[in-house]
Amino acid sequence: MGYGGHHPYPRRFGGGKPHLQVIHEALNAQRGTAFDPVALSVVSLENMAIARAICFDGWGTNQRLAQQWDPRRTTDMLPRWEKIFGIRPDPSASFADRREELTLRWQRFGALATHARIETELRERLGEYFVQVEYLSLGVASVYVPGAGYPWGTQLAGVWSSTVAHILVLTQKPEGASEGQFYDAVAQVYPILDAIVPAWVTFDWYRTPVGVYGTPVDVPGGPSQAGFYLDQDHNLDNHVLDV
Repeated sequence: MGYGGHHPYPRRFGGGKPHLQVIHEALNAQRGTAFDPVALSVVSLENMAIARAICFDGWGTNQRLAQQWDPRRTTDMLPRWEKIFGIRPDPSASFADRREELTLRWQRFGALATHARIETELRERLGEYFVQVEYLSLGVASVYVPGAGYPWGTQLAGVWSSTVAHILVLTQKPEGASEGQFYDAVAQVYPILDAIVPAWVTFDWYRTPVGVYGTPVDVPGGPSQAGFYLDQDHNLDNHVLDV
Protein backbone atom coordinates (compact mmCIF):
# COMPACT_ATOMS: atom_id res chain seq x y z
CA MET A 1 0.00 0.00 0.00
CA GLY A 2 1.27 3.48 -0.74
CA TYR A 3 0.23 7.08 -1.12
CA GLY A 4 1.30 9.92 -3.38
CA GLY A 5 1.25 10.57 -7.09
CA HIS A 6 1.42 6.89 -8.00
CA HIS A 7 -1.61 6.04 -5.80
CA PRO A 8 -4.39 8.51 -6.66
CA TYR A 9 -7.84 8.04 -5.14
CA PRO A 10 -9.89 5.91 -5.10
CA ARG A 11 -6.98 3.91 -3.76
CA ARG A 12 -6.59 0.18 -4.27
CA PHE A 13 -4.72 -2.23 -2.03
CA GLY A 14 -2.35 -4.97 -3.11
CA GLY A 15 1.27 -5.87 -3.67
CA GLY A 16 3.59 -4.86 -6.47
CA LYS A 17 3.94 -1.62 -8.38
CA PRO A 18 0.75 0.03 -9.64
CA HIS A 19 0.41 0.36 -13.40
CA LEU A 20 0.74 4.14 -13.14
CA GLN A 21 4.15 3.84 -11.49
CA VAL A 22 5.40 1.37 -14.10
CA ILE A 23 4.37 3.67 -16.96
CA HIS A 24 5.75 6.78 -15.23
CA GLU A 25 9.13 5.19 -14.60
CA ALA A 26 9.30 3.97 -18.20
CA LEU A 27 8.65 7.49 -19.50
CA ASN A 28 11.30 8.93 -17.18
CA ALA A 29 13.82 6.40 -18.42
CA GLN A 30 13.12 7.28 -22.07
CA ARG A 31 13.65 11.03 -21.72
CA GLY A 32 17.41 10.72 -21.91
CA THR A 33 20.29 12.00 -19.82
CA ALA A 34 19.74 15.63 -20.84
CA PHE A 35 16.67 15.75 -18.63
CA ASP A 36 16.43 15.36 -14.88
CA PRO A 37 13.29 13.28 -14.14
CA VAL A 38 13.68 13.33 -10.37
CA ALA A 39 10.64 13.53 -8.13
CA LEU A 40 8.72 16.83 -8.40
CA SER A 41 10.89 18.12 -11.24
CA VAL A 42 9.18 19.70 -14.25
CA VAL A 43 10.12 16.73 -16.41
CA SER A 44 8.82 14.21 -13.87
CA LEU A 45 5.53 16.07 -13.46
CA GLU A 46 5.10 16.27 -17.23
CA ASN A 47 5.74 12.54 -17.50
CA MET A 48 3.25 11.92 -14.68
CA ALA A 49 0.51 13.73 -16.65
CA ILE A 50 1.29 11.64 -19.73
CA ALA A 51 1.44 8.45 -17.66
CA ARG A 52 -1.97 9.11 -16.12
CA ALA A 53 -3.49 9.67 -19.55
CA ILE A 54 -2.03 6.38 -20.77
CA CYS A 55 -2.91 4.46 -17.61
CA PHE A 56 -6.45 5.66 -16.92
CA ASP A 57 -7.70 6.73 -20.35
CA GLY A 58 -5.90 4.04 -22.30
CA TRP A 59 -5.27 0.87 -20.33
CA GLY A 60 -7.95 1.84 -17.80
CA THR A 61 -10.62 2.04 -20.49
CA ASN A 62 -9.95 -1.56 -21.50
CA GLN A 63 -10.17 -2.60 -17.86
CA ARG A 64 -13.52 -0.83 -17.44
CA LEU A 65 -14.80 -2.54 -20.59
CA ALA A 66 -13.80 -5.92 -19.15
CA GLN A 67 -15.62 -5.12 -15.93
CA GLN A 68 -18.91 -4.64 -17.80
CA TRP A 69 -19.15 -8.45 -18.00
CA ASP A 70 -18.77 -8.78 -14.24
CA PRO A 71 -22.19 -8.35 -12.57
CA ARG A 72 -20.47 -7.23 -9.34
CA ARG A 73 -18.55 -4.38 -11.01
CA THR A 74 -20.50 -3.38 -14.12
CA THR A 75 -21.35 0.32 -14.43
CA ASP A 76 -22.25 1.70 -17.87
CA MET A 77 -23.87 -1.56 -19.02
CA LEU A 78 -25.88 -2.10 -15.84
CA PRO A 79 -29.17 -0.83 -17.38
CA ARG A 80 -28.64 -3.07 -20.41
CA TRP A 81 -28.05 -6.17 -18.26
CA GLU A 82 -31.17 -5.35 -16.24
CA LYS A 83 -33.18 -5.20 -19.45
CA ILE A 84 -31.74 -8.55 -20.61
CA PHE A 85 -32.64 -10.24 -17.32
CA GLY A 86 -36.02 -8.52 -17.01
CA ILE A 87 -35.05 -6.69 -13.83
CA ARG A 88 -37.09 -3.63 -12.90
CA PRO A 89 -35.10 -1.92 -10.15
CA ASP A 90 -36.74 0.29 -7.58
CA PRO A 91 -36.11 3.98 -8.42
CA SER A 92 -34.51 4.39 -5.00
CA ALA A 93 -32.20 1.36 -5.37
CA SER A 94 -28.48 2.11 -5.18
CA PHE A 95 -25.96 0.87 -7.73
CA ALA A 96 -24.76 -1.66 -5.15
CA ASP A 97 -28.31 -3.01 -4.68
CA ARG A 98 -28.86 -3.22 -8.43
CA ARG A 99 -25.58 -5.05 -8.97
CA GLU A 100 -26.43 -7.46 -6.16
CA GLU A 101 -29.75 -8.33 -7.84
CA LEU A 102 -27.99 -8.77 -11.19
CA THR A 103 -25.43 -11.08 -9.55
CA LEU A 104 -28.23 -13.26 -8.21
CA ARG A 105 -29.68 -13.61 -11.71
CA TRP A 106 -26.26 -14.56 -13.12
CA GLN A 107 -25.81 -17.24 -10.49
CA ARG A 108 -28.77 -19.23 -11.80
CA PHE A 109 -26.69 -20.38 -14.76
CA GLY A 110 -24.98 -23.67 -14.08
CA ALA A 111 -26.33 -23.96 -10.51
CA LEU A 112 -28.76 -26.71 -9.55
CA ALA A 113 -32.08 -25.87 -7.91
CA THR A 114 -31.43 -28.07 -4.89
CA HIS A 115 -33.32 -27.91 -1.60
CA ALA A 116 -30.20 -26.62 0.14
CA ARG A 117 -29.78 -23.76 -2.32
CA ILE A 118 -33.46 -22.77 -2.23
CA GLU A 119 -33.56 -22.80 1.56
CA THR A 120 -30.29 -20.89 1.89
CA GLU A 121 -31.39 -18.15 -0.52
CA LEU A 122 -34.74 -17.69 1.23
CA ARG A 123 -33.25 -17.73 4.73
CA GLU A 124 -30.55 -15.22 3.87
CA ARG A 125 -32.86 -12.74 2.16
CA LEU A 126 -36.05 -13.13 4.22
CA GLY A 127 -34.38 -13.54 7.59
CA GLU A 128 -36.77 -14.11 10.48
CA TYR A 129 -39.78 -13.92 8.14
CA PHE A 130 -38.81 -17.31 6.70
CA VAL A 131 -39.76 -20.58 8.45
CA GLN A 132 -39.21 -23.49 6.05
CA VAL A 133 -39.65 -24.91 2.55
CA GLU A 134 -42.34 -27.55 2.00
CA TYR A 135 -43.32 -29.81 -0.89
CA LEU A 136 -46.35 -31.80 -1.99
CA SER A 137 -46.12 -35.57 -2.12
CA LEU A 138 -47.83 -37.56 -4.87
CA GLY A 139 -50.40 -38.71 -2.32
CA VAL A 140 -51.77 -35.21 -1.62
CA ALA A 141 -51.05 -33.41 -4.89
CA SER A 142 -53.79 -32.67 -7.40
CA VAL A 143 -52.98 -34.75 -10.49
CA TYR A 144 -55.13 -35.04 -13.62
CA VAL A 145 -54.29 -37.19 -16.63
CA PRO A 146 -55.97 -37.18 -20.07
CA GLY A 147 -56.80 -40.89 -20.17
CA ALA A 148 -56.15 -44.44 -18.99
CA GLY A 149 -52.71 -45.95 -18.92
CA TYR A 150 -51.16 -43.81 -16.19
CA PRO A 151 -50.35 -45.32 -12.77
CA TRP A 152 -51.51 -42.20 -10.91
CA GLY A 153 -53.90 -39.28 -11.17
CA THR A 154 -57.55 -38.74 -11.93
CA GLN A 155 -58.69 -39.19 -15.51
CA LEU A 156 -60.13 -36.08 -17.09
CA ALA A 157 -60.42 -35.95 -20.88
CA GLY A 158 -58.09 -33.43 -22.47
CA VAL A 159 -56.51 -32.33 -19.21
CA TRP A 160 -52.94 -32.81 -18.03
CA SER A 161 -52.28 -31.02 -14.76
CA SER A 162 -50.24 -31.62 -11.61
CA THR A 163 -49.18 -29.81 -8.45
CA VAL A 164 -46.43 -32.31 -7.65
CA ALA A 165 -43.79 -29.80 -8.77
CA HIS A 166 -45.11 -27.10 -6.42
CA ILE A 167 -43.07 -25.45 -3.67
CA LEU A 168 -44.64 -23.94 -0.56
CA VAL A 169 -42.72 -21.41 1.50
CA LEU A 170 -43.97 -21.17 5.08
CA THR A 171 -43.48 -17.64 6.43
CA GLN A 172 -44.26 -15.79 9.63
CA LYS A 173 -44.66 -12.24 10.88
CA PRO A 174 -42.08 -11.67 13.64
CA GLU A 175 -43.11 -10.01 16.87
CA GLY A 176 -43.11 -6.25 16.45
CA ALA A 177 -43.27 -6.32 12.67
CA SER A 178 -46.09 -4.54 10.84
CA GLU A 179 -48.25 -6.01 8.09
CA GLY A 180 -46.52 -3.74 5.61
CA GLN A 181 -43.10 -5.00 6.65
CA PHE A 182 -44.33 -8.58 6.38
CA TYR A 183 -45.61 -8.11 2.83
CA ASP A 184 -42.43 -6.31 1.78
CA ALA A 185 -40.41 -9.28 3.04
CA VAL A 186 -42.48 -12.11 1.51
CA ALA A 187 -42.73 -10.25 -1.80
CA GLN A 188 -39.11 -11.30 -2.31
CA VAL A 189 -40.12 -14.97 -2.52
CA TYR A 190 -41.23 -14.67 -6.13
CA PRO A 191 -38.09 -13.09 -7.65
CA ILE A 192 -35.85 -15.32 -5.52
CA LEU A 193 -37.43 -18.59 -6.65
CA ASP A 194 -38.09 -17.41 -10.20
CA ALA A 195 -34.35 -16.97 -10.61
CA ILE A 196 -33.60 -20.47 -9.28
CA VAL A 197 -36.22 -23.08 -10.15
CA PRO A 198 -37.04 -24.41 -13.67
CA ALA A 199 -39.97 -22.94 -15.59
CA TRP A 200 -42.15 -26.02 -14.96
CA VAL A 201 -41.98 -25.57 -11.15
CA THR A 202 -44.64 -23.46 -9.43
CA PHE A 203 -44.37 -21.90 -5.98
CA ASP A 204 -46.16 -19.74 -3.43
CA TRP A 205 -45.79 -18.52 0.14
CA TYR A 206 -48.24 -18.81 3.01
CA ARG A 207 -48.47 -18.28 6.75
CA THR A 208 -50.12 -19.99 9.68
CA PRO A 209 -53.79 -19.15 10.30
CA VAL A 210 -54.38 -17.29 13.54
CA GLY A 211 -57.26 -16.58 15.92
CA VAL A 212 -59.63 -18.68 18.01
CA TYR A 213 -60.82 -20.69 15.00
CA GLY A 214 -57.50 -20.60 13.19
CA THR A 215 -56.00 -23.89 14.33
CA PRO A 216 -53.47 -25.00 11.71
CA VAL A 217 -53.75 -28.42 10.11
CA ASP A 218 -50.70 -30.60 9.53
CA VAL A 219 -51.13 -32.34 6.17
CA PRO A 220 -48.77 -35.37 5.95
CA GLY A 221 -46.82 -35.00 2.72
CA GLY A 222 -48.06 -31.44 2.29
CA PRO A 223 -48.27 -28.11 4.12
CA SER A 224 -47.56 -28.25 7.84
CA GLN A 225 -49.67 -25.21 8.74
CA ALA A 226 -52.62 -25.45 6.35
CA GLY A 227 -56.10 -24.14 6.99
CA PHE A 228 -58.61 -21.70 5.58
CA TYR A 229 -60.96 -20.02 8.03
CA LEU A 230 -63.71 -17.52 7.36
CA ASP A 231 -63.64 -14.01 8.81
CA GLN A 232 -59.87 -13.93 9.13
CA ASP A 233 -58.00 -11.03 7.63
CA HIS A 234 -56.26 -11.75 4.33
CA ASN A 235 -57.26 -15.43 4.41
CA LEU A 236 -57.55 -15.69 0.64
CA ASP A 237 -54.05 -14.28 0.14
CA ASN A 238 -52.18 -15.70 3.11
CA HIS A 239 -53.46 -19.20 3.79
CA VAL A 240 -53.28 -22.54 2.01
CA LEU A 241 -56.73 -23.30 0.57
CA ASP A 242 -55.90 -26.65 -1.02
CA VAL A 243 -53.03 -28.64 -2.42
